Amino acid sequence: MARIYVLLVFLLVPRLASAVVAAEQSSLPVVAANDNRTPAGDLQNGILRLSLQLRQARWYAEANDGVGKDVYAFAEPGHSPQSSGPLLRVRQGTHIRVTLHNLLPAAAKVYGLHSHPGDANHSVELKAGETREVEFDAGAPGTYCYWATTSNARFNHVEERQGDESLLTGAFVVDPPRGKQDDRIFVLVEWSKNEGPDSGVILAMNGKSWPETEHLTYKAGETVHWRIINATPMPHAMHLHGFFFTVDGVGDPTHWSEFSPSQRRHVVTEPIEPGHSFSMSWTPDREGNWLFHCHMALHMAPLLALHPPQAKPAAYSADHDHSAGMGGLVMGVTVIPGTTRQVLPTETTKARQLQLAISDNPDKVPLYKLDVIDPAVPPRAAEKKMPSLLGPPIVLSRGEPVEIEVQNHSTSPTAIHWHGIELENYYDGVPGWSRSDKEITPAIAPGTSFVARFTPPRAGTFIYHSHWHDPKQIQNGLYGPLIVLPPGESLNAEQDRSFVFSVGIYPPLGFMLLINGQPAPDPRPLKVGMRYRFRLINITDEGADLRVRLTSQQKPVTWRVTARDGADLPADQITDSAADMILTVGATCDVELTPSDSGPLGLEISSEGLGASATFPFLTSK
Repeated sequence: MARIYVLLVFLLVPRLASAVVAAEQSSLPVVAANDNRTPAGDLQNGILRLSLQLRQARWYAEANDGVGKDVYAFAEPGHSPQSSGPLLRVRQGTHIRVTLHNLLPAAAKVYGLHSHPGDANHSVELKAGETREVEFDAGAPGTYCYWATTSNARFNHVEERQGDESLLTGAFVVDPPRGKQDDRIFVLVEWSKNEGPDSGVILAMNGKSWPETEHLTYKAGETVHWRIINATPMPHAMHLHGFFFTVDGVGDPTHWSEFSPSQRRHVVTEPIEPGHSFSMSWTPDREGNWLFHCHMALHMAPLLALHPPQAKPAAYSADHDHSAGMGGLVMGVTVIPGTTRQVLPTETTKARQLQLAISDNPDKVPLYKLDVIDPAVPPRAAEKKMPSLLGPPIVLSRGEPVEIEVQNHSTSPTAIHWHGIELENYYDGVPGWSRSDKEITPAIAPGTSFVARFTPPRAGTFIYHSHWHDPKQIQNGLYGPLIVLPPGESLNAEQDRSFVFSVGIYPPLGFMLLINGQPAPDPRPLKVGMRYRFRLINITDEGADLRVRLTSQQKPVTWRVTARDGADLPADQITDSAADMILTVGATCDVELTPSDSGPLGLEISSEGLGASATFPFLTSK
């Protein structure tokens, strides 16, 4: 049901164009994008005094001469309403006094204005036109949010809001007594309506959608700290191109947990639930234009609520407008030279050459077929294969340079992103955005090719996939596992197995959740006492909540998680655990398994967001 709702609000907007014209007549104040750099209020002698208004306003998620929406937003008196709301940021030990004035035509409840940790149900109720005061101590350090609802004042979960009230959210950060960290705060918000001519979804970061999101610039070698807050009604999978980052802490609406250095996750994609937050650190060491975005396909695509169908078709020439292909929860990051210029590794061996051939499938379902060709290996006799919703694996070696020529024999433009690989920016695979010093990365137009050159710096489990901003490519098998092995090792297909979780139209069954391109794969044998490595890959379009379980008699068995996103876990993070996890979109995970008993096992995946499940069966024997 959730998947059907998301698709409907994105796609069923035939009357939007006429509604836009009517909606532009507004005398309301315009919502200002809040970069969350300047704390609100007046801080004196350890006491913060802050006045907040709940106001009607006009919000432009992209340019201010574009499509606007009438919304509710927080504001300080005498200042523009903001999205996200005015930043509440203090040191631990600060006493806070907030005056709330409800200028809305409806009653409201304001949550999150209390000491942390605290009661998630605590709220301040305000009738239309009412003013109230609340005071409290800041509480424990962490990243939180405050928010309000006007939906008959009955909801107490940030994810249950919709429409006008969706932007009533602000960041609330408590710093340790020693002082404020040099960081940035990004609040994810969503405006949505699922009925009427004004239907649609708008996603934004700090009040703006791509291409109007803030464009950040850092120097190579500079350590970057970010805090991410999810005030939307759905989970997200936040992915950083080109670099790993550490997850330093995580929180929910009332609690915050700071990780010790030894327990911090080292990833390229981090899930975040509604109302939750996380902090991250990373150090760019390669120049160029990079992206930070939600990996859910519709969350980084042009938003139909802002761009009616055919209003801005995506071009694919080398100099096309990069804004045409993306939208929503996308942020651009440019890395410039630091005090010491980056030194790229010197290649001492000849690059291995491979070809990734993409062509149209004459059977039309799926739309594409993929072949990986190694010119150094004599071709085998052609064998007839069923069309697959999974590209062939690409197996590389750590430290060995490779040149992969992506040949586009199809009738559609495309681009390939080498997900999780640390490489030069020009080869990252975002057309019109990735670049070298002198050249912008082109799309791979029909009948052309592009050579990606890189040297994998680490062994692990990665993904190659389309970064052309058309969900049909991800839904039609334009992806595959990218495995990097330690030098001198070859892939042991018996003990080292990849499982790619995806979606697609599987005839005659229709749209399905798939494992290795199939909704119901044939059983595979396992041997008692043999140690296996399972490489788990989620490249679904929207399955941010994908649950992965390995069960025997409907109960999870035990496995050992050894790597995430291609990065090996530190020894003190490797422990045996129940085989039950959430694997978000764009994430990979390596687990070790040693069956101890004979009998059937099932690798089960399910997603409420996709409304589907699938199982890969095994038969274990001695």
